[in-house]
Amino acid sequence: MFTHERLQRLLLAGAIVASPLILGAWFASCPQYGNPACPDNEHPLAVFAAFRAADAHVLSGFLWLTVIAPYVVPIGYLGLGLVALPRAPWWSLLGMLCGWVGSIPWGFIADSMFHLNTAAQLRQDASFSLLYSRQGLFTPGPIVVVAAGWVLGHLLAHVFLGIALLRAEAIPRWAPSLVIAAAPVMGPIAYGTGIGAFQVLGYVMTFVGSLPAAVVMAKSGGKVPQS
Repeated sequence: MFTHERLQRLLLAGAIVASPLILGAWFASCPQYGNPACPDNEHPLAVFAAFRAADAHVLSGFLWLTVIAPYVVPIGYLGLGLVALPRAPWWSLLGMLCGWVGSIPWGFIADSMFHLNTAAQLRQDASFSLLYSRQGLFTPGPIVVVAAGWVLGHLLAHVFLGIALLRAEAIPRWAPSLVIAAAPVMGPIAYGTGIGAFQVLGYVMTFVGSLPAAVVMAKSGGKVPQS
């Protein structure tokens, strides 16, 4: 019998696997793909040129992913945390909290993407460059808070949730190990090398590592038999 509990489990399982796919596809379809800071607001003129040069279908997909991400990504972190919660409550709670902090900035990110796209299409580069400079919208104080929430939130969420899943022994150990390893790949390695493809690779690793957790969630709602 299909119950509301079953529906809840399926939705959480779907969010677990959809979240890394959405973010990986977002970075892969960003008009400035290849730049880890894509789109790089430090150089707005280059951003406007990239948005204008982007394939129309790819850009449309990118903007739709921008809209979808804030609704799905936080649920994905929640789902991963719930799988490990019975056996590793504190690590799970820390991971879910960091995931929530890392998801909040997506509202700001989504808004800025549509602003950048509109600016590019209007071709008023000089005036919009001032708007998106450090003297305009991206003033150091507020933008540092937003950027720190995103970067630290989602990276620490990967680490803490991976540790929680390891301690819970809810899924094979290789899976949470892959989720943990994804954090330095999409963070320090991507930004340290300046190669945006590492960000996409990190989310592919997260997707593969999250599959067993999604299966557990779909089957039992994350309830692992106590030993």
